[in-house]
Amino acid sequence: MSDRTARVSPREIADFLATLRSRSTGDGVALLAWKSSLLDRIAQSTADPETHAVAEAARAELAAARSTEQHEAGGL
Repeated sequence: MSDRTARVSPREIADFLATLRSRSTGDGVALLAWKSSLLDRIAQSTADPETHAVAEAARAELAAARSTEQHEAGGL
């Protein structure tokens, strides 16, 4: 993945979508992290509140998935 402050390129979105289409069961958190990173970077380039809300929702989804993953693994 690219630098978090760089604009998201069409190629990055295409790579993400291709990976999403061919995903396996165990890579959910990694894909959510990638999605969150892309949406955060998109939100950094705009003042649109809906875009920022979508990025925040992706961060919350990622946090919840990480929490569930830790819980299932016997972590905190």
